[in-house]
Amino acid sequence: MREDSLQMTFIRPGLRSRIDLFFAEKGQGFNPAVYIRPRLDSILRLEAMSDAELAAFGLTREDILPFVFEDCFAETMHPNPPPDA
Repeated sequence: MREDSLQMTFIRPGLRSRIDLFFAEKGQGFNPAVYIRPRLDSILRLEAMSDAELAAFGLTREDILPFVFEDCFAETMHPNPPPDA
């Protein structure tokens, strides 16, 4: 008999709604679970930080999702691109 370890992670309802809204605003028309699952630990780790700890990284709570998914969407990679030199 094969036994697989099961790891369950519970997401607070408010955080789940923010994640869903983040992807809905992107209008991608796909199930974002493929993107969320491998990054969930990072999201939860950042969410657990205090506002002061986030600020030390140059982030606000609203910046967490764009930061974690910055490589997925071109417009989130560099919200304030440097001016052309």
